[in-house]
Amino acid sequence: MKEYVESFLELLYPEKNTCFICNVYDSSINDKYICSDCEKKLVKIMPPFCVKCSKPIDYVSDCLCPDCSVYDKSFETAKSPFSYEGIIKESIYSFKYYNKPYFYKFFSYCLLRYMNEIDYTNFDYITSVPLHKSKMRTRGYNQSELLAKSLSDGLSIPYAYVLKRTKKTTKQSLQSKDERRKNLKGAFAIKSPLKNENIKTSSVLLVDDVYTTGSTADECSKTLLDFGVSKVYVITIAR
Repeated sequence: MKEYVESFLELLYPEKNTCFICNVYDSSINDKYICSDCEKKLVKIMPPFCVKCSKPIDYVSDCLCPDCSVYDKSFETAKSPFSYEGIIKESIYSFKYYNKPYFYKFFSYCLLRYMNEIDYTNFDYITSVPLHKSKMRTRGYNQSELLAKSLSDGLSIPYAYVLKRTKKTTKQSLQSKDERRKNLKGAFAIKSPLKNENIKTSSVLLVDDVYTTGSTADECSKTLLDFGVSKVYVITIAR
């Protein structure tokens, strides 16, 4: 099945050495999937930032942002290399809504480089935020799962099919922080608990595309911790 999916996605890739962002051809692009001009436009998150969720802050580092000071998050820490704006925001939107599943190659390249640079690679398992089955039917793929599986291959860490979405939630981007938390309460569950006994007492990296308020990551983390996972860490492309 994995080979079939990979073969299908290969049919959708732009020509080799073509920038995913601007479609320019450059023989030096290789497995970066982005040209040097577009790469310069990526807005990276720079310190100081919150030690819990990586939100940029304007005071001394090793501190929590106001949101993490008020709301205790269940995950250990959440990391993101990019600010959700410009090229990254447009690319994530294309990845999710414009039938460009192959963009996981570009995002995986960015995340693997970032994770190795900051030594954020010591996990027992990798999993992803699930889509509701109705949205999966409409979209045809889960962008977070594609990305997580690519990270799994790149880091040689097993991917765990452990979470499922049991509640069809309204669109998160249209809601306030408190509404998002209420909307997601009880929205996730463990998929095949008996088959996933092996992840108990382990550390798990949860993968998603964007960190906004942290409600999704927090609710998924609670579900994993309640099941017996020892620690949950989060990685997203942007925040």
